[in-house]
Amino acid sequence: MPEQKEVEDMEKFMNVLMDVKVALAKQTEKLDNVLDMKQKVDAAHDTAKEANARSSRNEKTIKDWNAKMDTKADQDDVERIIKEKDNWQRNLPAWIAVIISVIVFLSNYISIGG
Repeated sequence: MPEQKEVEDMEKFMNVLMDVKVALAKQTEKLDNVLDMKQKVDAAHDTAKEANARSSRNEKTIKDWNAKMDTKADQDDVERIIKEKDNWQRNLPAWIAVIISVIVFLSNYISIGG
């Protein structure tokens, strides 16, 4: 009978040991999942840092570009300059005519006086 008791105790012990082994396997699986998740989080963190750095570089580039654009003429300035040039070219013959008239008038006045 004592042998029967030892066998039953051994079976109970083996069952407990099997339950511990199953629980340990489940915990190992969970730990593996957490470690995989950590790698993904680290990769996402690296990506976020790179995106932040790129954003800072882009912001600086945009500021530099805006500063350069402030020194350049915009479309309204270009149109105004073209209109001024067109007006000058349009009025040039009239100004030449006025100058010729003044020269003729002065040459007549000077030649009459002399």
